Amino acid sequence: MMTPEKHFYIERPNGTRRPSHCTIYVDGTAGEDFREGIDIELSHWIPNRTEDRYKAGTSTEICFKFLKANKNHSYDLVINNHMDMDGLLSVFVLAYPMIALQHRDTLCDAAKAGDFWAWSTDKALKIFQEVTCMYQDLGRQKIDLQKRYEICFEKILEILEGSDDKTDAQSILESQNGLVEQGKIQRYELTQRFVAYFVPKELSHDRIEELLGVPKFNAPLSARLAFWPQVRNRLDAEKIQLVAIETDNGIHYDLWYPAYAWADTKGLWRPPGLGLPEKAGGFQKLDWPALSKVFQELNRLEAGACEWQLFSGIRFAGQENARGFPIVASTLGKNNEKKESYFPLNTVTCYFKSLFK
Repeated sequence: MMTPEKHFYIERPNGTRRPSHCTIYVDGTAGEDFREGIDIELSHWIPNRTEDRYKAGTSTEICFKFLKANKNHSYDLVINNHMDMDGLLSVFVLAYPMIALQHRDTLCDAAKAGDFWAWSTDKALKIFQEVTCMYQDLGRQKIDLQKRYEICFEKILEILEGSDDKTDAQSILESQNGLVEQGKIQRYELTQRFVAYFVPKELSHDRIEELLGVPKFNAPLSARLAFWPQVRNRLDAEKIQLVAIETDNGIHYDLWYPAYAWADTKGLWRPPGLGLPEKAGGFQKLDWPALSKVFQELNRLEAGACEWQLFSGIRFAGQENARGFPIVASTLGKNNEKKESYFPLNTVTCYFKSLFK
């Protein structure tokens, strides 16, 4: 592995960290070893100690802002406490600052693809896809966490220095996005902060589960889902998204909040009604009386067998509700199974447009 410019350490049981006169903790939340006035935290997790001038969407972006403002800083150790794409790249940026600064946009896009299901292409998508698959495989092999980082850094350097050949992941996204651009999946931008996607039954036939699937956090792309959120987030990352899947029995509806809503993301629109987690990765309560009234009215008028469920909240790291993060509402049956509504799309969107401005 190319020797890093700065030392890094990944916290884990039985690990031994080196002494440091200034440690930078990235992405996760620093623990009791954090020295006020000496160490630095650069993280978008909630809560965090990150200075407001450095705050941004991802921790990777935060690290770049720190480097820009402190060109000759004498930090000598970078620490993280978990493995995901944004955390991995945050460490990479501070461990290899000279190389990272040459590829800022690529690395930031790869981090957003991991933490926020953002649309990405070319080397950014290749880093997200191939490195995610790599570290998941290393985890299954029980490889030491520090060693996993080192192996992944080698792969990142290889991709940055390599060619821009198209990956299978990019082909998947381009194919699904093509359905939107051709109008086969219909997109309706209803307000500045509200969009609806309608999949007609001609397209959903025999593909219901693939269309309704919700990926796990940092999940690599595959053909198992027919409508990845990255496709919608190409144009609508900062909008509330109503996803409507038509079947022979009606229309299944899911209401998606922005995928970044779990983090401290300065500069990105915050959706209404959603509280902040009390701890990193914690539950976020949804409290919006006006939205609750809309769901009461939909349930009162619904002629189908579904219930319009507005969930009490979301948790990005777990299955807090029947549909998963970041879905805040859905049409479900009595046992929380997926169920269609009899309401046409234009009726449903009329109820929401006045709220989602």
